[in-house]
Amino acid sequence: MKIAILGGTGSIGQGFAMRWAGKHDIIVCSREADKAVKAADEYKERLSNKGLSCSSIGGCANEMGIKDVDVVVLSVPYNGMTTLLKSLLPHFNDQIIISLVVPMKKNKFFEYSPPKQGCAALEIQDVLPKAVKVVSAYHNISAKKLANPGIALDYDVVVCGDDEVAKRKVMELTREIKSLRPLDGGGLESSYMIESLTPFLINLAIRNNLSDLGVKFS
Repeated sequence: MKIAILGGTGSIGQGFAMRWAGKHDIIVCSREADKAVKAADEYKERLSNKGLSCSSIGGCANEMGIKDVDVVVLSVPYNGMTTLLKSLLPHFNDQIIISLVVPMKKNKFFEYSPPKQGCAALEIQDVLPKAVKVVSAYHNISAKKLANPGIALDYDVVVCGDDEVAKRKVMELTREIKSLRPLDGGGLESSYMIESLTPFLINLAIRNNLSDLGVKFS
């Protein structure tokens, strides 16, 4: 499977690249091609130093990266998300788009700040061509732990989407990451409940001097 990561040079993008590189072809994407290539080379070196297999990790500019791939991971900040997606519209076809995006703002603490559609996932669906299948997941995963392939992530991942085939594929990708358990969260409109957990967990960590919080249902 070919997986492009928009925001692939960021911490969580790095984590997904390294976690999935053993089985899939990974394309690290950035506005600056040189930056993406440098990051991809660094990820490959880290995997090699850990003695871990790497199918393929390459880097390129956003426009080229999302062409002819099966999955696009959208791990970019909410601010600027719509502008980025609109600039890439000619390059989308029928890919699966995995949204990790959370609209939030900071006052004294962080607050969930959804768009008029009710959540970032639905806004993304409005922007992209109808052939694109939007799935939301991974909002509450520790970027620091994700970027360390030696660490088992004992978290649950709620996956929301209207296309059942696309949702199943994202759940399969989730199972490939050690100790992550995917849970079917229903349709895409349910994404607001999971997105809103992110600022809550950040505030919880700040108030209680904790770090790397995640979600586990039992």
